[in-house]
Amino acid sequence: MLMRFDHWNSVVAGAWCVSFTTWGYTNAFGVSVSWYERHQLAGRPPSDIAWIGSTQLALVLACAVISGKAFDAGYIKYLLVLGTCIYTAGLFGLSFATTYVHIFLAQGVACGMAAGILFLPAVSAVSHFFRVRRATALGFLATGSSVGGVVYPLLLNHVFPKIGFGPAIRASGYLTIGLLIIACLTIDSRLPPRKTGPLIDFSHFGDHAYSSFVAGECLIIWGLYIPYFYIQSYSSAHGVHPQISLYSLSFLNAASLFGRVIPNWLADTYGPFTILIPNCFLSGIFCFAWLSLAKTNAGTVVFCLAYGFTSGAYVSMMPACVASMTTDMSTIGIRIAMVFLIVSLFALTGTPIAGAMVAMEKGSYVGATIFSGIMIIAGSCVNGVTWWIMSRRKGTRRV
Repeated sequence: MLMRFDHWNSVVAGAWCVSFTTWGYTNAFGVSVSWYERHQLAGRPPSDIAWIGSTQLALVLACAVISGKAFDAGYIKYLLVLGTCIYTAGLFGLSFATTYVHIFLAQGVACGMAAGILFLPAVSAVSHFFRVRRATALGFLATGSSVGGVVYPLLLNHVFPKIGFGPAIRASGYLTIGLLIIACLTIDSRLPPRKTGPLIDFSHFGDHAYSSFVAGECLIIWGLYIPYFYIQSYSSAHGVHPQISLYSLSFLNAASLFGRVIPNWLADTYGPFTILIPNCFLSGIFCFAWLSLAKTNAGTVVFCLAYGFTSGAYVSMMPACVASMTTDMSTIGIRIAMVFLIVSLFALTGTPIAGAMVAMEKGSYVGATIFSGIMIIAGSCVNGVTWWIMSRRKGTRRV
């Protein structure tokens, strides 16, 4: 199952640290939304604040094109060091930021860019070292984002009122830098450098399964992160107990941990598409239940656990799905990177659209919720086309 035990210890552990610090911090943006609405950015429209987090999310995905190309060319160590340096500058710059522009540049641009440079090399390195149990390994890697999505909200919600915004961000920065140093020392690549070619290789889109998969992922991410960004603000504004509201994002991310491990484990037997599609479809269904559930303490917890579990498979299984469609593993970096690049355009606009809907409806989340649910379900149906193509290609329904 494993090529060598020391590769599990080093590469996967280091990649887990990258997942914790990159997607973990991105998934915790709902804490920032709640804080900014009441402090530095009070009075700003919800869509303005959402642009910070959506830019961070989009750059995590978009920068994968450059980092994927550099990874294939053998520059993995340079990418890890560069990403760590930019992340450090972004977090410590954010700790001193007081205006919208400063916050946007530090958190949205710098932290997002750094996370994008770091994440894809970590995923691709793990893909190199695993064959039979690749989906399980990638699922374990993705638990880092769930754990980070629990730890960062708990840390920031706890220390924001006690020591203030700046020291709290710096405290999270020390944790982040420490984990990234571990990643720099442990992650490496197995395959030799691949001959460089165009930054974007459009020939891959001649694969109909690949093209339909990209289209489905775009629609899903357009709505997927709306609950992650707004659950804490929504529950706080609708009379949910303050402690439940503060911990709502941590509940959601904690459930996504199991939503990353269990589906990926099942995917090694039944195929990644067979598991991903129903999970995403259920996420869309749960979005429609959000408004009615998240107005009470118990309902908020139930929604967070249900949505966190089903949505957790999205990011964690994306690399496994691409790998299952790839015959030449030396191109895995650029193929995943191109998915991330195109998906990033939809990630950039999804939550600001929801924020604009909230403002237009004077604080109501009905429009944002409907938009989220419809997009996720539509994307799941498009991914069903990918499953059909792959099942015919491989001669089995377990794809």
